[in-house]
Amino acid sequence: MAFSQFALATSDEEAKQIAEQTYFNILRRQENPKGPYNKTFPGTRPLISLALPMILANLTVELEWMLSAEVVKQTIDGCIQVLFTKFLHPEKQILQENVSPDGKLVDCFEGRVINPGHGIEAMGFIMDIAERRGDSKLIQKSIDVILNTLDYGWDDLHRGILYFLDIKGKPPQQLEWDQKLWWVHLETLVSLAIGYRLTNRAEVWEWYEKVHEYTWQHFPDPTYGEWFGYLDRQGKILLPLKGGKWKGCFHVPRGLYTCMRQFEKLS
Repeated sequence: MAFSQFALATSDEEAKQIAEQTYFNILRRQENPKGPYNKTFPGTRPLISLALPMILANLTVELEWMLSAEVVKQTIDGCIQVLFTKFLHPEKQILQENVSPDGKLVDCFEGRVINPGHGIEAMGFIMDIAERRGDSKLIQKSIDVILNTLDYGWDDLHRGILYFLDIKGKPPQQLEWDQKLWWVHLETLVSLAIGYRLTNRAEVWEWYEKVHEYTWQHFPDPTYGEWFGYLDRQGKILLPLKGGKWKGCFHVPRGLYTCMRQFEKLS
């Protein structure tokens, strides 16, 4: 994605070639992204991850300027189909993090895990695609998934969005399941801002205000600036650091800028 944007800004042919080669390498390796470095023993509890189709859909949009229309349409159509036919839980209508290759629930820790932030972020990507295509039905469906996910992932006791949950209500394997993370709340604000601009649905705005209030009360550092990344369930700061292996310069500026642009389009 970075090489593509650099090539777009500078007309650098080498950067464009790197972006193109990397993209098609990702397409070739969709069925086995890690190749020989996969830690899973062959034939035991096969799972596919939500991360690939959700990120691939957004990546394709970002690289659209340098790809053929056929590749763009085929790849995005495939991602949308996989998201809604394999990862969408049929009863709860929220996205599961890992499913069997044929889209079935696998009754184990990995198979039952729900990552509310991931599911909401994915629907933000899909709404962007649906707007480009003029697909109002897909927009409404994406918003319904977001609202279902918020109902499921919101912490009624201490407020904020929980990090991990179990689809059957069992104890999650992740010890950090009840933490509140910066990127989860930022990406939720982004998706809700997009959804409200596109539909003007009252319940979307109600959730935006609810998440906005919690987010701005807890994550920004009023003394030194920037945002804290990790809070405990009660909303207290777990780590005072502003950057690390996972918290880089991405979600905060992207989230704030994207929300700003959505509201500019509303005015």
